[in-house]
Amino acid sequence: MSPLLSVEDLVVSYGGLRAVDGVSFTVDEGTTLAIVGESGCGKSSVANALVRLVTPESGRVVLDGVDIARMPERTLRPLRRKIQMVFQDPYGSLDPHLTAGRIVAEPLSGLSRAARDKEAARLLDLVRLPAGIAERRPAELSGGQRQRVGIARALATSPRLLVCDEATSALDVSVQARVLELLTELQAEQGLTYLFISHNLGVVREISSRIVVMRAGVIVESGTTADVLASPTHEYTRRLRRAALDPTTMRGVKPRELVAQR
Repeated sequence: MSPLLSVEDLVVSYGGLRAVDGVSFTVDEGTTLAIVGESGCGKSSVANALVRLVTPESGRVVLDGVDIARMPERTLRPLRRKIQMVFQDPYGSLDPHLTAGRIVAEPLSGLSRAARDKEAARLLDLVRLPAGIAERRPAELSGGQRQRVGIARALATSPRLLVCDEATSALDVSVQARVLELLTELQAEQGLTYLFISHNLGVVREISSRIVVMRAGVIVESGTTADVLASPTHEYTRRLRRAALDPTTMRGVKPRELVAQR
């Protein structure tokens, strides 16, 4: 069976600066692939290219058998429903003037107002938010609630693939854990596929089955998450792992398996 997403020799440049330099990987349907690395390594540029917030300089992004890498916007528009992004900032990514219900209903333009409201309520319930949230604006919500609204909005188009770009990094540790639990439950219930972008190895250990490590725009190591985190072969990955095990630098959910190896 072909992978849901296949990225081949992806190159992304900004004004002559090559942020992503020949990156290739695949994501099988119903699984989670994590891309990890320090700030500036190119992982968010990969995410932006996949959802076409930027157009790659070259390479292929094959989603469900169709190469969308440089597809014209008019042709791409109906395919955008298959791939959605959950952004890092759960406040900045939501329109502060709209209620949560209106935010989630925005992608449902083909339905009647009543049908949109009903579907928005269903989606908010799906991400474990109480009914009253629909009438509140982002400023009235906690960070975790805002991120759940963002996830509900992303799910409104019934996507095949969710790209989560540092989707928990702006949240407190306890809230991170609950959002990760929600994403895991939604994957099991809805058959979702995730590409999870993160700098946090603790979070990655909790959510992904496979991992890609990026540095300076290229992939330096990849494999199953358990193998790469237990026995990294590249010095850069070993450095990331050491930092993750340092209580003074670690953020997010601390992986018990890694701590036991210390």
